[in-house]
Amino acid sequence: MGYDFELEGEDSVVLPCHGPDPSALSIDGRVLHARLCPGDTPGASILEVDGRREPVFVAARGDDLFIHYRGRAHHVRAIDALERARREADPSGGEEMLRAPMPGVVVAITTAVGATVEAGELLMTIESMKLQTSITAPHAARVAEICVAPAASFDQGALLVRLEAITDESVRDEGRQEAPR
Repeated sequence: MGYDFELEGEDSVVLPCHGPDPSALSIDGRVLHARLCPGDTPGASILEVDGRREPVFVAARGDDLFIHYRGRAHHVRAIDALERARREADPSGGEEMLRAPMPGVVVAITTAVGATVEAGELLMTIESMKLQTSITAPHAARVAEICVAPAASFDQGALLVRLEAITDESVRDEGRQEAPR
C-alpha cells in the first residue's frame, strides 16, 4: 500500500519496496534508501538518503509537516485518499462516479440499482488490509449502476458505484401511480 502526499502543491506517492532492505522506498517511481534518525535537539533529525546524511528539522500540526531542509522550509501534507476520491467526484449534476480510494475487497452492498439515496447513506462496505471503509452517498442521488459484486477484489481508482442526479421530473415519475380501473 502506498501513501499519497502533497509537497509544495504537487502530489507524490511513496511506496515501501518489498525485500530485505526496510529502508528502500519508491518515491514517484524512483527507488531511494532513506532513513530518519533522531537528532540531538527537539525537532532535529538526521535524514539519510542513499548514504548521505543531512540535518533536518521537523514540526507537525495535524496532517501537515513543516520540514526545514538545506535552508528551505517545505510543507508536506498527508492526503486522505478516501476524502480526495469524494472531493473529486462531481456532485454538480449529471453522473457521478464513486471510485475506490485504495485496493480491496467488497464486504457488503447495501443499496440497489434504481434506489434513491440520501446524503451520507451507506452504499457499500469495502475492506483493505483488514480495515473496513464505508462508501456513502455524497449527496442525494439515484443509484445508476453498482460496478462490483460482493467479495469482488478491485484496484485503487476502480469504479464502485455510479450515481445520477435526481431531477424534479424523475421524482415525479417515481411517485406517479396508475389510477385504479
